[in-house]
Amino acid sequence: MPESQSNWNNFSRVFRESVGLIGLSMTLRYLLIWLLSYKPYDDLSFDRANGTDTGGMVPTRDLDLEDESDRWQSNLYLGSPARVTRHIIESLDINYRDYSFIDYGSGKGRALFVAARYPFRRVVGVEISPPLHAAAEANLARYCGSPLQSEISLWCGNALDYPLPTGNLVLHMYHPFGPEVLGQVLDHISATAGDQPRRILIPYLFSIGVAKAVFRERPEFVRVRDELCVNNLYRWTLYEHTPADALPPAP
Repeated sequence: MPESQSNWNNFSRVFRESVGLIGLSMTLRYLLIWLLSYKPYDDLSFDRANGTDTGGMVPTRDLDLEDESDRWQSNLYLGSPARVTRHIIESLDINYRDYSFIDYGSGKGRALFVAARYPFRRVVGVEISPPLHAAAEANLARYCGSPLQSEISLWCGNALDYPLPTGNLVLHMYHPFGPEVLGQVLDHISATAGDQPRRILIPYLFSIGVAKAVFRERPEFVRVRDELCVNNLYRWTLYEHTPADALPPAP
């Protein structure tokens, strides 16, 4: 994605080579589609309204991760539109005061600010990248938007080391990990969920096949529903963790 975006900086070359490859008519059609399309990395509407810097795109190579396996299993940062996060939260149909909102791969913190406008018990950002964590800290200090109803806290480190809070949880994920780490994180959630009666909801944004396969391998994460979108970046799936002893017997 970063490479394709940078190619547009040399528009004349892109146009010339496209005409040679697919012809003038098809090139103009695709150019019109591109001009009319929503470009999330250029969307500054949230930051203009709130005095923050949550936009842009940060490729994996710029996440400053020392461990090679972490680099391979981490995905780039691209903040989801505030409207998408609001829609997901309001679709959960829960009493926010009974839940903590945890954003895995919270990046610069945009989803946290959106979530904190609802009265959650707490809102926590879990981020492994030191530069993104620092950016979120700066945004927390400079935020000047609508009053927040929840306190935001930031946690920098490996998601496998993050201790889940007690009580009901909303674990928000915008495709933050590769499949290996996603599986490990889900296993960590199951292992630390405990026997206490509580709900653990996981709205998973950018719900692509490789992520769905990881969830399917773990029947304790029950798929509640899928929500589709013409832009695949914003299709999402809601899962709910169910203790193993509460699952129906396998056929």
